Amino acid sequence: MDSAVEIRPLTPARFGDLEHLFRRREDPASCWCMWWRLSPEEFSASRVAQRHDLLAARAGEAPAPGLLAYAGGEAVGWVAVAPRPEHARIPRSTIIALEDVPDCWSVTCFYVRADHRGEGVTGALVSAAVDHARGHGARFVEAYPVDTGADAGPRSSSSLFRGTLATFVRAGFVETGRRRGRPTVRLALEPHEDSPAPPTAGPLR
Repeated sequence: MDSAVEIRPLTPARFGDLEHLFRRREDPASCWCMWWRLSPEEFSASRVAQRHDLLAARAGEAPAPGLLAYAGGEAVGWVAVAPRPEHARIPRSTIIALEDVPDCWSVTCFYVRADHRGEGVTGALVSAAVDHARGHGARFVEAYPVDTGADAGPRSSSSLFRGTLATFVRAGFVETGRRRGRPTVRLALEPHEDSPAPPTAGPLR
């Protein structure tokens, strides 16, 4: 990965950068990372503008609901990560091997700009998401990735919004179960003394 890539928490001041990143004809522009946060009924009843506004409002609260990856001063990647109870759909999901674990955070969504895919941005976002969760008291981090090795067929980039199993395994996550062929992975965190909030070095904003 390009060492110039830097990762920052989403704040109201950086929300415009997220809007610019999502201003493409792909899923993020319609979902606004609300698919996991809303119940199926709420998501179906909501409009795109409402989902945008919900994420904008959440960006004004601590801890940040996600992280942005920057290269050349522009946002090129995004990961959504937040305490698991913030996600209304997770307890009702038919693809998550749900277990009752304390202080668990969930990594639910990724988006990397097409011209920066294959450069390790997703892996860097996973690492930063883990640090972000740990810095805010998480004891576990979960994710619900796609096992690309289980199906040799072609996949669209939008189908990989949850990340790939291989990416999380490389980051130390362990598979804890499967439902309908979909893996759930989890990482147990060891707290660091004086554990910092997510990386903020450098004056981007």
